[in-house]
Amino acid sequence: VYNVVALDRHNGSIIWSSKGFGEPSAYNHPRVFDHSSGKIFVTFSMYHMMGFDAKTGKMLWSDEQTNYPVEKRGPGYGDTHCNTVLYENNSLYYVAGDGNGAVKLNLSGDGKTIVREWRNPAFDSYMGGFVKIGDYMYCGGTTKLQLKSINAKTGILTDSLKIGTGAIIAADDMLYYYTQKGDMTLLKYSDGKITKVSSFRVTEGKKEHFAHPVINKGILYIRHGNVLIAYDIRKK
Repeated sequence: VYNVVALDRHNGSIIWSSKGFGEPSAYNHPRVFDHSSGKIFVTFSMYHMMGFDAKTGKMLWSDEQTNYPVEKRGPGYGDTHCNTVLYENNSLYYVAGDGNGAVKLNLSGDGKTIVREWRNPAFDSYMGGFVKIGDYMYCGGTTKLQLKSINAKTGILTDSLKIGTGAIIAADDMLYYYTQKGDMTLLKYSDGKITKVSSFRVTEGKKEHFAHPVINKGILYIRHGNVLIAYDIRKK
């Protein structure tokens, strides 16, 4: 049983495969980044974040998600890690609300080892994404349904707003936050502090408000169920 597989995108042939920890996938969108040692591929399985040599498939390191003891692990218990890892200046940031919460890892020069600098379980988005702007990170909470900010240098929470949990993106020095209740909220940010500017309710479509918003050329796109809505947000 292989946990991670690299395929040739032209013909579908297997380039390399890894057994990893033999765990199912964790709904994670993987990331490949350029490190001084070469390209590194990062993804999550149920209870591990794993880093691989992108060329050979050799596992370089892992970070276990320890919020659930081994005897209580299984499908649906601490295994949903949807947010993509962020790499910046030899450091890895991830937010796994169904796992360790927010974590900063420092990567060695040869790419073969990681050292944890901080961990904060209270910064706990598991599917809404997160953004890092300067020295601060922003995401929606799971245990407490809030929008939260954290100091990326120290791992200390800096602010929160009780506006529900959701998916977050940033553009034009603003935060765009689509809550799971269907509110699209515009926010200002400054040194980790968050201020609500305005909001509106998405009424078209049905079922859960889970999709991530997208902005392209001044148009905000929101999908709700089988409906895609476009909003003109360009300055008039």
